[in-house]
Amino acid sequence: MIKLIAFDMDESFMPRKGFYERERWARDFDLLRAKGIRVLPISGDQYQQVADFFPMKDEMTIGGLNGSVIFEKGQLIKADEIDRSMVQKIMQIIAENGLAQRTMLCGINYCYFLEQADPAFRERMNFYFSHNQNVSSFLPLPDDKFTEIVIVPGTGRMDETEEKLKAVCAEKLQIFNSGVASIDILQPEVSKGNSLKWLASRYDLSPEEIMAFGDGLNDIEMLKFAGHSYAMKNAREEVKEAAKFVTKLPAAENGVLDTIEKEVLGM
Repeated sequence: MIKLIAFDMDESFMPRKGFYERERWARDFDLLRAKGIRVLPISGDQYQQVADFFPMKDEMTIGGLNGSVIFEKGQLIKADEIDRSMVQKIMQIIAENGLAQRTMLCGINYCYFLEQADPAFRERMNFYFSHNQNVSSFLPLPDDKFTEIVIVPGTGRMDETEEKLKAVCAEKLQIFNSGVASIDILQPEVSKGNSLKWLASRYDLSPEEIMAFGDGLNDIEMLKFAGHSYAMKNAREEVKEAAKFVTKLPAAENGVLDTIEKEVLGM
């Protein structure tokens, strides 16, 4: 019996940012809750942004920043915090290399930009991290706890920047070159898959009691863990190979809701 349903947001649950069939989901959510089934939206986006998409957010468990933060009914229950002294070292390197205007510091409460941040960088980051604050300088650090640092070095500076960061923190942190011109720095254990495993332990669930949906490479570990895993019809081939099933409909045709209604709710 399914007891937890986890789903990626962009291009999985939502065909485009902020859009899904809200009345349909509200009905399905009530039916799932009546059956005692938990739901877990989990995204690379900021928790606050994901939560804003759901009027019933205070009745849900939600994972943000690739699972580095998890909130349950509006309360923080897990945070993979980067040591504050390490954050200071990284931000110093960023400043010394002229990258502060293209850096975002992700905290539990807000994400932080410099007041003089590059406008194109700010616009791009606002798409994923809408709850943010401006600071005149990253040092001293804002009064927050930090789980991720995002840097967009610009043309020709990716490899150089990555090497400088690895020299300082590669043994302690995960430095992830996203392949789309950004470098993400997180705790080494951070992933959607590890967060799903952590919640399975918290709720005393086996993989066979978990259903999961995803379309991207950062969903693969989560899909491999869940006993009932679905790659979206619109997913990359590597993702489809990792999942046990593929949805009959793509995200654009509400493939997540269609599968839940047929396979879990019997509609």
